[in-house]
Amino acid sequence: MQKLSYSLDKSLRTPLYLQLYEQIKADIHCQRLNFAQRLPSKRRLCEYLQISQNTVESAYTQLQAEGYIESKTRRGFFVCFQAELDFNSAKIPPKVPHFQDLPKLKFDLDPNRIDSCHFPLQSWRKAARSCFYAQGRELLSLGDKQGDANLRQQIAHYLALSRGVNCDAQQIVIAAGVEGCLQQLILLFNRHIPQQSMIYAMESFGYPKVEKLLNLYEKEVVKLPVSEEEDWFDIEFLKRHKINIAYLTPSHLYPFGQVLSITRRQQLLDWANQAQDRYIIEDDYDSEFRYKGRPIPALQSLDFKHKVIYLGSFSKLLMPALRISFMVLPKPLLKAYQQYCEFFHSSVSRFEQQRLANFIQQGEFEKHIHRMRKIYRRKMELLCRLLAPYKDSIRYYGEHSGFYLLIEILHQPVSAAELCRRALAQGIKIHPVDYQDRKLFSLGFGDLSEQALRDAMATLLDLLLPSPKE
Repeated sequence: MQKLSYSLDKSLRTPLYLQLYEQIKADIHCQRLNFAQRLPSKRRLCEYLQISQNTVESAYTQLQAEGYIESKTRRGFFVCFQAELDFNSAKIPPKVPHFQDLPKLKFDLDPNRIDSCHFPLQSWRKAARSCFYAQGRELLSLGDKQGDANLRQQIAHYLALSRGVNCDAQQIVIAAGVEGCLQQLILLFNRHIPQQSMIYAMESFGYPKVEKLLNLYEKEVVKLPVSEEEDWFDIEFLKRHKINIAYLTPSHLYPFGQVLSITRRQQLLDWANQAQDRYIIEDDYDSEFRYKGRPIPALQSLDFKHKVIYLGSFSKLLMPALRISFMVLPKPLLKAYQQYCEFFHSSVSRFEQQRLANFIQQGEFEKHIHRMRKIYRRKMELLCRLLAPYKDSIRYYGEHSGFYLLIEILHQPVSAAELCRRALAQGIKIHPVDYQDRKLFSLGFGDLSEQALRDAMATLLDLLLPSPKE
């Protein structure tokens, strides 16, 4: 006799057909429905569960597609899966899934998110259309291995004007993401530097993906200490640890947002110049969005001994989804790259490269940067004004650049983890920074409107500040 013990919850977001499918599948795995056993008819299930026949049919169709049941003409549906041969039955979810009620997220103060409301979509579409008028069938071929020649020319021109980078288009290599550039550099260093043991250095709070990639290639990584009180790190630290490659963000040191001084930059270049196998990888993170004075020239602009490899990306300048990054190789290293890495071909769609080149060439990129710099400056100034009345309880850092403000909660006995939990319970996600047991949080405002920022901080300040009872 067929059992009808299924129950569906119409208040859940999970579709009804999916709930029914999961329950029947669980019955098959647990052998409550055995091999060759007939399933209830679609009409009978509809009447029992008070649902449409389409819902039952969708569930049965999915089970049939995955090989759990089979249809026999004029006889119905039968189990065709032998549960006794299933070695993963212990992993099958319970018969009736339970969904934990999670707090609805209202505001995510992610320091890596950009403003998605002010992106010039119409101009971006126009740049795509003009690709075919300018290039036509030429776009169907692979093009240059180092990246589209037109885009590399536009990038070289942009870098010279905005970052003071000395290069020509031939020195630029385009890849999908900074990690794509770094993978090629690791392989290049393995062949170019005549040394079996190479040591890389990163800042304590450097780009996590870079560290994971270096670990994946079994490279030794040394973390450079960072402090907001001192002028960054002691150059002697690099010498003591016999560093070969230093991966740095001199224009915006995370998390405190300092800029490496000209004195430290010269010392860093002197360190690199003292040995043939030393190089600096300059990740120009958040360099364009400065709100006090002009953008700081790149470290590469001071390099006359060909020791700095410049890394740039359009993730923050335009959008993370674009996945277009680039590196500028010193000319002596470019020759080695063309010798050892000639089999690499740019991993970015040529169509997207040409669209970006058109976007820059039409002046839309420069207009977008100027517009976004003003928008981000207003948000940063607003956030600082909202925090100003609490200067005895909150200290902040990095207000002159970037998409986030680092704040430190003072005189608060509650742990940072507990403060994050309380904020999440109110629908606000904040991002802690683990540093010397201090309660530091990176408050990103990139994708929040000014009103949303006010609303988020009104709730957050009540949660973060110590109450009289505590």
